Amino acid sequence: MQTNDPSQLETTLPDGRRMTLSLPATDAEWAAGGVKALSVVPPTHTGRGEEPPALPEQPVLAPEVAWLALGL
Repeated sequence: MQTNDPSQLETTLPDGRRMTLSLPATDAEWAAGGVKALSVVPPTHTGRGEEPPALPEQPVLAPEVAWLALGL
């Protein structure tokens, strides 16, 4: 993890990709440390996991019903 600019954090991911995080200036007390207050947290899991189930098919609305929704 590298910090070249106090408002920006750059790091290289294990797969070689680079990630940059920038925080805008703020007067909030909880953010006074900027990116210096952030720390590296090891991943809890890797990969995408299982795919969610597909959405159920729904019938297409008749044009008259769609027009009601548009207020026509």
